[in-house]
Amino acid sequence: MTDKLISSQEAIECVYKALRMPPLKGVLTDTMSLAEAMVNELPSAQPEQRYTEEELRVFQHGISLSLLSKRSAQHWQYDEDTATEIKFLERLYDKVVADMGGEQDG
Repeated sequence: MTDKLISSQEAIECVYKALRMPPLKGVLTDTMSLAEAMVNELPSAQPEQRYTEEELRVFQHGISLSLLSKRSAQHWQYDEDTATEIKFLERLYDKVVADMGGEQDG
């Protein structure tokens, strides 16, 4: 399975190809209605959330603690590997926050 998301129009065109019928621009036919109904039954192109809000809060907290520790170490002695880890953790933190719907600790 690939992670490629497709638009509804692309899905409709795929159904038409499967039915071996060219898409009809601006004309609603029984076949077109059937194709659209089939597309509406397809699962959402949005990925399902894999973690609960509580799990995401725990991840967010753990990442925050790791960032605090690494930033403290950087304060006393700069290290390029630690700087790379900080950037990674900051991106990971942003992803978790996005999965939580933009909620951040105050």
